[in-house]
Amino acid sequence: MSAEETDFSEFDRAYQGLLAKVWGDDAALAALLADPKQFAVEAGLPVDPAATVTVDRSQPEELLTRTEILQAFHGTPGTHVLRVPEHAPIDLSELTDEDLELIAAGINVNINLYQAK
Repeated sequence: MSAEETDFSEFDRAYQGLLAKVWGDDAALAALLADPKQFAVEAGLPVDPAATVTVDRSQPEELLTRTEILQAFHGTPGTHVLRVPEHAPIDLSELTDEDLELIAAGINVNINLYQAK
């Protein structure tokens, strides 16, 4: 595995954990919206200390791709944009608390929160 793939894998786990947390917990969503930078750092995302972090809550027509997510997060110097759509692409109410905890922990439970492209 290349260094770039390793870096992406770490980002991927942290980002999916962040999504699972905010989509499953109103208090976590409120914390994200109150202080996106701190929430992103605590989630394990690679936040540049000098950058600002904003949250894009727009709901896409289709699943977001990894490329779209990474472009938003790293595409503008000095700003990280977290793509956190209003609603999960799957009905999280069908998942157990254990499923959500596994997702947040980065365990692969074969639930894709976005496309791998």
